[in-house]
Amino acid sequence: MLSRTLFFIYAAVMCYGTYAFAPSASNIHSSTALSMGLFDAFTKAFTNEEYGPPPDAVKATARHILVPTLEEANEVLGKVAAGETTFAGLASQYSTCPSSSRGGSLGSFSPGTMVKEFDEVVFAPDTKVGEVMGPVQTQFGYHLIVVDKRTGE
Repeated sequence: MLSRTLFFIYAAVMCYGTYAFAPSASNIHSSTALSMGLFDAFTKAFTNEEYGPPPDAVKATARHILVPTLEEANEVLGKVAAGETTFAGLASQYSTCPSSSRGGSLGSFSPGTMVKEFDEVVFAPDTKVGEVMGPVQTQFGYHLIVVDKRTGE
């Protein structure tokens, strides 16, 4: 019985195409052509047109200067405020972090990648992109942080 039904469907599709199982044109009241046949239904079942791309993940791109003492952090912050040199230049000169060779750049990272105190500043809604934040104390020392970019907020 099942094989007869499948044969009938196959024969109808071969003779009339996928339109054999589509609603008649007189029943369609749409401005777009609706050609939803048997095989179109299967194709549509495996597409993902109804859903857009996934939202951007929450990430940040930041730079920092790490120094061992609060006094040094305030000294470097003063130089940043005075505009004596670039943040990258000061990072190369003062930072004890290996990122100092890249001007303090930490690249892009997600929440939870850095230590808690650092993450709280970088991902805080009131932290402005491009503004120097800190000094922020962590187990590594004192950080001056610049958030260059944030996505997925």
